[in-house]
Amino acid sequence: MEFPTGKLLFTTLINFTPIVIGLAATAFYFGRTYPGWVFWWLWITYGLACYGSFTAWWKPYLFRLDPQQVARYQTMYAATHSFLPERNGIRPNTLHVLFDFVTIAILVDLTVLTA
Repeated sequence: MEFPTGKLLFTTLINFTPIVIGLAATAFYFGRTYPGWVFWWLWITYGLACYGSFTAWWKPYLFRLDPQQVARYQTMYAATHSFLPERNGIRPNTLHVLFDFVTIAILVDLTVLTA
């Protein structure tokens, strides 16, 4: 296995925590005007998620990546569904494409709400 279960769980919790904080804050202020820090929190969280996804998936897919990364992706995501053709040895799976679509939609929504 490329990532041991403990490391994978720890990484998931680290990545998920800022989203949970943002969700909790928006639920707490639901129906009221959000304080400025909530918008900043959401912008930073989803902006970093978009950047991370670009560097982890789209940059290697569209441009180039190293052979070790290709081997790791093929091991970890070989059994996942993907509708995109393979490029540079990888194919972003459907779940990651949907995640990216939703992340961009959230950033567009934040743009509208803060305008």
